Amino acid sequence: MDSKSEVIIRRETDDPADLFYLKRLADLLHLPAPSDLDENGRFYLILKDSRLELHLNNPGKKKQTPVYVDFLSGPTYYRFTHDRRINQPLAKAVGIKHGFRPLVLDATAGFGEDGFVLASLGCMVTMIERSPIIWTLLDNGIGRCSENKRVNEVFCQRVTLHLADSVEFLNSTDQIFDTIYLDPMYTSSPRSSLNKQKMRLLRELVEDDTDSEKLLISALKHASGRVVVKRPARADCLNHLPPSFSITSKSSRYDIYLTP
Repeated sequence: MDSKSEVIIRRETDDPADLFYLKRLADLLHLPAPSDLDENGRFYLILKDSRLELHLNNPGKKKQTPVYVDFLSGPTYYRFTHDRRINQPLAKAVGIKHGFRPLVLDATAGFGEDGFVLASLGCMVTMIERSPIIWTLLDNGIGRCSENKRVNEVFCQRVTLHLADSVEFLNSTDQIFDTIYLDPMYTSSPRSSLNKQKMRLLRELVEDDTDSEKLLISALKHASGRVVVKRPARADCLNHLPPSFSITSKSSRYDIYLTP
């Protein structure tokens, strides 16, 4: 899990609205006030044209790609505009069918890409993210969607975002979910796509999910229809628990556990 003590907020603007946003962000995350000084910190957050970015603080070294959430461009937006098939692996895995859209809990929301896909296909999606830093980046990305009416409608009408531990959330809510979706951070291999520059920075912040087995057990108790676990195509089953069946895509596998 991320260590907020290693994160600082860097002020690179004099815009009053931006400074107000950064001050509120510091209060929310219990971080020092934004500063333009080169303070010590393993990571720093900056606001760039309303986009919140997480950077690795490595002066003198090769500049790395920052971490941010963007639903308005790139692969995520392309998928939204060009691939709305309900027979794609993710949609089939969570149980989408003609005339039926499951109520989905995305218990490891991360950057929100998969949850956004499911919401754009018509599912009501509750996103849970326990990392305050990742939750903040995701919340900022969702907020910027007001610039695009179609994307904004998806989030306003079908997505709820919570900062919480998913096990604690499941134990405290009375809401029933048809499908609980898990995409835990897994141990990477030398050839893993997680070794891309952006994902390496994310791994340095949050590390592996060491309690994903506990989350799976809790999810199996609370899902009314199924639990879906996203895994690398050749990875072992989570907790070595055989699924009811699996759906494989190009680089990933969805293990589906049907619940009584």
